[in-house]
Formats: sequence, structure tokens, C-alpha cells
Amino acid sequence: MLFHVIMTHTTDDCPAYHTEIMPDFLASVDKLEEVGKQLNVKAHALLWGAPAHVAFAVLEADSLGAVGRYLNAIALTQDFEITPVQNVSDVAAFAKAAMARAKK
Repeated sequence: MLFHVIMTHTTDDCPAYHTEIMPDFLASVDKLEEVGKQLNVKAHALLWGAPAHVAFAVLEADSLGAVGRYLNAIALTQDFEITPVQNVSDVAAFAKAAMARAKK
């Protein structure tokens, strides 16, 4: 399954403004690939929208739980909005099949 993620944090939690938390943040980001392998989570994109205190991700995983554990491995207090998504070609195939069933 694919998941689109929006992550936000406040200036109070931002490593750029509180450099004492930067080492832990950077170390956790460096370990994300390893964490992803352990949880079977593949990051198709992980994009930071600084200085807006927002990040975006497209993740592939078997479960929402794995996505949550992956994201919580990032040493940063933040909120998550996680939306299951699918490729437009899959949506089109579903629509075509529904139209074919409706014609019967």
C-alpha cells in the first residue's frame, strides 16, 4: 500500500532553532533506511519543506502501523497526516471495471 504523509512541527520543536536536538535528529534520519528495511517500509520520496516546518513523504508499506513506527523513528516531535493513496492507473482500472459492470 502507498501512503502520502504530511509531517509538521512547531518552531519550539525545530532542530534548526534548537541546535541541542540537532545531533539526535540527524542520527535518526541517517538510520531511516535501516529502519525501513526492518519494518518493510520503502520511502519513494521524503521531502523537507524548510523553512515552513513541514515535510512530505510517499511511503510504501504493508500496514499503517509500520508507517507509524517508521515515522516515529525520526527524533523530532511532529504531527502526522497519513493518507492511503493509489496510482491513478489503478483508479482508472477500477472505474473501467465499474462502468463495464453497470452496462450489464
